[in-house]
Amino acid sequence: MLKPRRWALSVAVLLPALSFMAANTANVTSADTALDLKNIRSVLQRMEDSIIFSLIERAQYRVNSAVYEPNHKPLGRFKLHELKSAGSNGCLGDWFIYQTECLHSQVRRYEHPTEFAFFGPLPEPSLGKNAGGSGILEEPVLAPVPPEAIVNKKLLEIYRSSMIPELCMEGDDGNYGSTALQDVHVLQTMATRIYYGLFVAESKFRSEKDKASAMIKARDTEGLTAFITKPEVEKRNVERVILKARTFSQNIAGGESDETPLSHKVNPDFIGQLFEEYIMPLTKEVEVAYLLARLEPARQVSTQEETDVDWVHK
Repeated sequence: MLKPRRWALSVAVLLPALSFMAANTANVTSADTALDLKNIRSVLQRMEDSIIFSLIERAQYRVNSAVYEPNHKPLGRFKLHELKSAGSNGCLGDWFIYQTECLHSQVRRYEHPTEFAFFGPLPEPSLGKNAGGSGILEEPVLAPVPPEAIVNKKLLEIYRSSMIPELCMEGDDGNYGSTALQDVHVLQTMATRIYYGLFVAESKFRSEKDKASAMIKARDTEGLTAFITKPEVEKRNVERVILKARTFSQNIAGGESDETPLSHKVNPDFIGQLFEEYIMPLTKEVEVAYLLARLEPARQVSTQEETDVDWVHK
């Protein structure tokens, strides 16, 4: 028999976590749509909105470093063992990520070609293949994604060590559950934005196959980086993100004097910096790693590779 308090906690945590998935996972059902650069730009711009809003929500809480401390004792011995088996150091933040991913796995999130879990192993999907429409490509569009292109571990480290201290006020407000839950949203929206670059890489490869193939065979990393980079587009992207952050995060002083100084919930320039210094470079890292393996025969990711690079759930 379920204990009422435990059930209430499960509903409070799992339903919001499940709702985040709809905002994160891109709905692509055909190769033409997935690889159309105009459509890709539209999807990426919408993902910017999700990232900015999630950062605004996270900024309302303090750093709360206890969420990231290893061997979080209140989780208990069993949960710590479970987490460490999944490749975690046993912190509360990792537990929230892993539990959310276990739920999302059951509704086929990680069957999407640009979705990769931070931890594993994960349960098999419970949702039938054609239940309610999957939003997942029926035919493969991408080549096998190499483990070198999975940057979840790096993203997690950057988020906790570089983003959070700049985004949030120092200190501890005790809102550990809310903090960890919001972290899941931020990390998943960022990861989805980063891995959507796989479609960009594949589209550009197909449009200039001979040129790309020559650089791949020569292992020309710098050439491939230049091949996928458009500085003028990146500049416009950062400017747009700053404008969005300035708009979305402003505090509206309803009914007050027009002379009330304009303030923001987050620093818009920092949000632009976050995209410029972290999200876009990680996206290019993923794209280049994917292209370097683009001409290789299809292969399975070995258990050792999964351990060394990151958990890959496909």
